[in-house]
Amino acid sequence: MSIPMGMEEYVRMARTHQGTGMPRLGTPTLTAADWAEAALQLIAEKGLRALTVGTLATRLGVTKGSFYWHYQGRSELLAAALAQWEEHATTDNVKALDAVPDPRRRLELILDAASRPPRSRSLYAALAEAAEDPVVRRVLNRVASARIAYLETCYSDLGLSPALARSHAVFAYAAYRGLLQLAHEAPAALPMDWSTYPDVVKAALVPATRARRGPARS
Repeated sequence: MSIPMGMEEYVRMARTHQGTGMPRLGTPTLTAADWAEAALQLIAEKGLRALTVGTLATRLGVTKGSFYWHYQGRSELLAAALAQWEEHATTDNVKALDAVPDPRRRLELILDAASRPPRSRSLYAALAEAAEDPVVRRVLNRVASARIAYLETCYSDLGLSPALARSHAVFAYAAYRGLLQLAHEAPAALPMDWSTYPDVVKAALVPATRARRGPARS
């Protein structure tokens, strides 16, 4: 199951792109979505500054002219790519989690994904480096806010008060984001034995028992 906190893994492996559009002269054509996905992979690997139409066309093995069938320029491509990532990172994965009826299990799934050994390069880290770009900053803000809000809901469903649910959600997400940043800045500082890390995270961030809410006020 895909879950929100693992969405930097959306571009885990660079691969040779195959067009998903209607075949032309026997070869599938590239769609706008193909270009957007390729843009996300390039950003994850080399950073936002590496994203140019020429670089992307070379990587895809096509001419620059084919790009302009779908986008007017780099800015439009970036906006479309970020929108595609945001959709995967929030709406699609929240729907998958909502299919799990037990809030404790939902929270454990999120934390398990957040506890995987991070890569030194990831899409999220690359976007964070480019947060001075106003388009990138707005998307990062929305994604982080949506993820924290979902965590807050999970904690609330476990019976935590609104203040505690919010604090736990922010703490959990900050730990996840800090781990990604540490993998980029000082990977040698990460644990040598990763097998114990998920248990430490869950011990710190999953309440041992369902909290009891106080009596309702009259």
